[in-house]
Amino acid sequence: MATPSDVATIRLQRFLNMPLVQRCKEIATLMDESSTTELQHVFQILIDSLFGITDNIGWGLHSITFKKNPQEYETLCNFLHPRGPVFSLCYKLLPDCYLKYNFPVSFLPTKIRSMLEEGMIPPFYLDKIRDDQGTRGCTYPFEYYIFHFAYHLTNPWLQVQQQENVWVNWETVYVQLAHCYLYHFLPRDNSPVLPTIGPYIRKTPQRKLVQSPESKRDPYRLQTPRLLRTSILSPGSPNSPSSVPQQQCLPQVWRSETVIQVFLDFWVEYTEDDQLNPRLNTTYTTSVPRRHSIHSGEHIRLVRAFIKTLHEFANSATGDKSAMDELKRIILPSVQGKIYTFLRKAIYHWPLDSSFRLILEAWLSFIQPWRYLPGITYTEEGKLEEEERGKIHEPYRWMPFIANNLLAFTAIFQQLLPRFMRTDLVAPKNALMLFRVTKVFSQQHLAKIICEIESHMDDVGLSRSRVSTNQWASTVRQQILELEGPTYQYIPMFSMATISQVVSLLSTIKQDHLTATSLIDMLEKKRKNRRFLLALWEFFNGESYSLDDINIEERRRVPIYLANAQQQLIEIFEIKVEDIPQVAIEADQEYYESILSTSFCHQSQMDSSLDTSKPGVFVPIQKDRQTCQYIEYMGDPELQPVRSNECTFLVRNLYKLCTYINTKYRYEIISMYHRRGFFGNICRQILQPPTKVVKLPKRTENGFSSSYEERIPPRLSLRPLANYSLLLTISLGVFITWLTNYGIFTFFGLAFCLWFVYIIIRATLEPLTRSSRNTFRASTTAFSIN
Repeated sequence: MATPSDVATIRLQRFLNMPLVQRCKEIATLMDESSTTELQHVFQILIDSLFGITDNIGWGLHSITFKKNPQEYETLCNFLHPRGPVFSLCYKLLPDCYLKYNFPVSFLPTKIRSMLEEGMIPPFYLDKIRDDQGTRGCTYPFEYYIFHFAYHLTNPWLQVQQQENVWVNWETVYVQLAHCYLYHFLPRDNSPVLPTIGPYIRKTPQRKLVQSPESKRDPYRLQTPRLLRTSILSPGSPNSPSSVPQQQCLPQVWRSETVIQVFLDFWVEYTEDDQLNPRLNTTYTTSVPRRHSIHSGEHIRLVRAFIKTLHEFANSATGDKSAMDELKRIILPSVQGKIYTFLRKAIYHWPLDSSFRLILEAWLSFIQPWRYLPGITYTEEGKLEEEERGKIHEPYRWMPFIANNLLAFTAIFQQLLPRFMRTDLVAPKNALMLFRVTKVFSQQHLAKIICEIESHMDDVGLSRSRVSTNQWASTVRQQILELEGPTYQYIPMFSMATISQVVSLLSTIKQDHLTATSLIDMLEKKRKNRRFLLALWEFFNGESYSLDDINIEERRRVPIYLANAQQQLIEIFEIKVEDIPQVAIEADQEYYESILSTSFCHQSQMDSSLDTSKPGVFVPIQKDRQTCQYIEYMGDPELQPVRSNECTFLVRNLYKLCTYINTKYRYEIISMYHRRGFFGNICRQILQPPTKVVKLPKRTENGFSSSYEERIPPRLSLRPLANYSLLLTISLGVFITWLTNYGIFTFFGLAFCLWFVYIIIRATLEPLTRSSRNTFRASTTAFSIN
C-alpha cells in the first residue's frame, strides 16, 4: 500500500510533465495540501528538476524572458519569489534540524573542493560536510535551494546550451530572481528579512580544522572566513553582548549570511582554463562539459549587481548593536579580497573587444562605494543626480576603504594602461570605456587620497610629498601579502614608471583623436555627396546613415571622449604639456579608408544595376587600393539569411509552403524540369535549377568534420515575392486600380498575364541563349555562413 509520501511524489512527477504555467499552479496547490512529512521527499525532486540536475535541462530560467514569454516569466518569478511557494516550503521544512539534503561536492567551486582535498574545511562548510573525508555535502532546505540557485549560473551543462545567447541573455527569469534575492536578503532600508523565522539553532559538529602546509609556512595566508564572529552568535561567550542573545541573532542574519557566502563562493570565483579540470580525487570529479574561463555576460552583470548590493547593504549600517548591523560593518572586509582577485584575473584574460565594458563596469562599481549611499536625491524627472552621486563628499570617511583596497585602484589601473594602448580607441564603445575610467580617477579627492596612502609606505619612492607617519603602511603591506604574495613588487600609482606609461597612452589618444576627427570629416563629405536614393533610404528608415555599422552621431562623440580623457589624465598625474614628447602624429589613413571602403560596399548593395540574384555579400579586400569583392554564399540559397530588403514574415512562410510542395511533388517537379520541348522550356523559367551545395568543415568537439557536396534537385521558390520592392510595386498598382475603379482582381489578372507573356518570351528564346546555369562562378570567392 502506497504511503502518503509516495502519493505526493507520484502527483509531483505527474505535474512535472505539464506545461510550465499549469505545472507551477498544481505544485503550489500540492504544497498547501500536503503535510511536512509528505513534502520532505517532494522538495528534493522539485529542486533537482527545477535546476536541471536530473536532466541537464531544467525549467529554462536562463532562456525565458518577459518579452518572449510574458506568462511563463511572471509565473516563475512568483513561484520562486522569496515570499512565494518554494521558499514557504523551505521554511515549512526548516524546524526539523535533522532534515538535510545531499548537495554534490563536485558542484562546489574549484577552490572549495581543493581545500577539502587538502583536508581543510572552511568554517562556513563545517556543518555541511557529512563525513571526515569530505565526500558528501549536506544542507538544510533553505541552503539546498540557495546552493543550487548559485550553481545554476555556472552549471557547465546549461552553459553549453546557452552559448548562442551568451552576451544578450540578461533579461531572463534567473537575472530577475537574482536581483530579487539580493534586495530581499540584504535589506538596505534596515528592515528585517521576512518572514521572521523562530529560534533556529544549527547543530554544528565539533571539527578540527586541518592546517595546510602552505598556511603553516605563511601565517598571513587567510582561510575562507565565516562572515560573522563566533562571539556574536555563540550564547554564553564572554564577548557576546548580553542584550543580543543567539536566538535573536540567528533569525536576523543567517539567511543573509548564507546568500552572501554562497553567491561569493560560486559567482566571484575566476577559474582559469588550466584549473577547470583540477587534479582532484576522482571522488569529486564527474563527466561534465568543459567550461571556458571567459564568463558569460549574464554572469558578469550579476557579479556587478552583487557588488553594488554589498555596497548599499554596508552603507546602510546605523551603528546599533544588532547582529544585522554587525554583518553590515564586516561584510566588505570579508569579501573584498575575493572580489579583487576575480576582477584582476578576469581583466587579464578578457579578449580585446567591446564586451570588455561588462567587467570594466563591475570594477568601477567596486571602487566607488560612495555612489551607493542611502538617501540619494532625485531630479524632478525622477532621475538620479549622477554627477553628485559619483563625487566623494567626505574623503576621510572613504580613506579606510581605499587603503584596504589600494590594489583594486592602483594595480588594476596599471593593468589597464597597456590594454588601452592596444585597443581601437576610434571605436565609440572603446573610447567611452577609457573616458569612464579617467573620469572616475579625476574626481576630486581620489588622487590625493591614493597619493597620501602611498606616501605612508616606507620603501615606496614617490615624486610627491612625503608623510612620516606609517598609519596605512601595515594595512597596505598586509593586503599585498594576502592578495599577491610575498614576491609581488608594488609599483606606486604616481611613480615615474606609471607616468611614463600614461605619457605613451596620451600619444596613442592623440593619434586616435586625429584619426577619429578625419574619419568624421570624410564621412560628412561623403554624406553630402550621396545620391538621392541613399537620402531616401535614410529618410524612410529613420536612421542617421553613416555608411557603416556605427551611425554618425556615435562617431561624433569619439573626439569628445578622447579629448576629455586626455585632459583628465594630464590633471590626475600633473603632467605638463611640454613634458609630452612632440612626435609627428598623422591620421591613420589606412584605418579610415577601410571604414570608407566598407561604406562603399554598403552603397553598392543599393545600386539597381547590381545583379543580386546570387546570394552573397560584399566585403572589402586589399588589392593595390581598397576595393570590394562579391563573396558568394555556398549553402542552400533558400536558407540564406533574410536580407534587409526582404520581409522576414513572408520569407519564412513562403519557404514553408515551398518546402511542402517540393517534398510532396518532388518527382513530378524533377520530371517537368528535365522535360524536352516547349513545355520544358516554360518549366525551366519558373523552377529553380538544380544546385550543388558544398558543406565546408566545421569545428566539433572531436575536431573538424570533413567537407562534402550535396546536390539539391530542381524546386519551386517563391522567395522573390517577399522583396520589399515587389511588394511596394504591387501596393502601388492596387492603389492605382482602386482609384480608377478597375478593381483589385483586374490588376492581379493583368499582372499575371504580363508575367506569363514574359515567361513565354523567355522560353521561346531559351534555345538561343542557353548556357550553363551553374550556381558557382569561378571569379568569386566562396564561403559558408554558419
